[in-house]
Amino acid sequence: MLIIFATMSLHFKNKIITACKEVLDAKIKFLKDALHEATDAGNNETKSTAGDKHETGRAMMQLEQEKLGNQLVDLESQKNDFDKIDFSISHRAIANGSLIETSKGFFLLATAIGKLEVDEITLFVISNKSPLGLNLLGLEPKSKITFNGMSYEIKAIY
Repeated sequence: MLIIFATMSLHFKNKIITACKEVLDAKIKFLKDALHEATDAGNNETKSTAGDKHETGRAMMQLEQEKLGNQLVDLESQKNDFDKIDFSISHRAIANGSLIETSKGFFLLATAIGKLEVDEITLFVISNKSPLGLNLLGLEPKSKITFNGMSYEIKAIY
């Protein structure tokens, strides 16, 4: 029975990892498209007779391009870090890459994606650098913590 459950939980964890990659890829694509559109808009703007108005609009577009570019770099770095995690390692204590079953639901300690639904189960994908992630690191099954007024009991680590 334990082997069947372990196999099912591994399958569930793999589905979560795939869903995370899809979310990160979709966000990266969205930012690349937005950056491309902002660049095209800036390049296609014709010189207006308004002078200052034109320069202000151009400066605002450059700021938007810079903001999108920075977000894209951050997100690509986040995806790169996610790809480096070895999710196949079985941990006795919570570590980066752990799927954690708590009394409040499931958490994947990997990167800051947030709420995710996989197989009709809602879980949260959090970073090991987040406040909750830092509190969970190193805990073992049956451990209990209180975070932001909520009590969590660690039921299992996959």
